[in-house]
Amino acid sequence: MTYQESTLSGFDLFAPKAFLISLARFEEPLSPELIAEVNEVGEALASGELEKASALISIAQKDAAFYEDFKNAYQALQTLDQSEEKNKFLPELDENTPSRQTDDYKNFLAPPLTNSNPQSMARRLLGKASDLVERVYRLRF
Repeated sequence: MTYQESTLSGFDLFAPKAFLISLARFEEPLSPELIAEVNEVGEALASGELEKASALISIAQKDAAFYEDFKNAYQALQTLDQSEEKNKFLPELDENTPSRQTDDYKNFLAPPLTNSNPQSMARRLLGKASDLVERVYRLRF
């Protein structure tokens, strides 16, 4: 399956991950209006409203350059997911393994989205990972 614009019209598994990668990679500052929208979604996620993550796609689309980074990150995640390599990034889970989804939302996605400088926070949170796509792919959101 290749990237298609239609895959980004609603909530998508890779959208929050691509958004986080884009925040860490995007060099230009986001507009104050965009930051306010990002913070609003971040507050909702921090309070447990995980379905609000779907708004990240429309926020990304409001800045053409940021959206290009978002689409590139999305495609990289999608490519990794379709490869044989994906299994080395996702440990096998059994019925006794607790879900990490809520924890990963709160620990990795919400902090940059609630910060007044989401890009800086995303960079600090993800550190100097040699491959952001692989690092973020492992997160359970």
